[in-house]
Amino acid sequence: MSGRLLRLHLRARRAPTFLAGVGVVAVLAWIGGNWLASRPYFDGPAARIPVVTLAPLLGATLLAPTLGGADEELERGTPLPWPRWRLGHVLLGATLIGGTLMLAGLRTPEVFGAYALLRNTLGCVGLVAGAAVLLGARLAWVAAFGYVCAVYAAAPRQIGGAAGVWAWPVQPSAVGSSWVVALVLLVVGTAGYRRWGARAGVRKGPFIYKKR
Repeated sequence: MSGRLLRLHLRARRAPTFLAGVGVVAVLAWIGGNWLASRPYFDGPAARIPVVTLAPLLGATLLAPTLGGADEELERGTPLPWPRWRLGHVLLGATLIGGTLMLAGLRTPEVFGAYALLRNTLGCVGLVAGAAVLLGARLAWVAAFGYVCAVYAAAPRQIGGAAGVWAWPVQPSAVGSSWVVALVLLVVGTAGYRRWGARAGVRKGPFIYKKR
């Protein structure tokens, strides 16, 4: 991958907008997390749950549009090793989101801080990458947004056990099963996106039809 091709690829996938958005999310996460944890009427570090769930979700949502180009069929017609490019794209995006957000949660990383932010980033990116294969890049954020919001609204009080699996975004980072679920989502979603890429849309008249 030459430097020029990489720059063209990142520009076509709106990478500058993505990077700026992740920076804004990280700053807001740091401010909001510290403010919530310092309020006497909240439960200390656990008060960061809104930040720990929403910040990685927003980061993954920003990544979603970059998973597809303006013309997927045209891109796929170019003689490039697209599976490797797609794999690198998702892993680089997850690294940038997770690394940046971890800086916002270093104050108490062992509870609802840096570690939980990283775990939720991995899981949300996996959901977005997998959804891109099924729904296309424009709608890739829907699955992660719907699932994380539903789990947050359910507000399970159980730690570990079954809740560690289905409610992994709101579990403390010490719950091992929550990490397993997040990593499985990342591996499965990334593998699917590497193999098939984002679902392409074909414009016919005023409508856009999806096709594989």
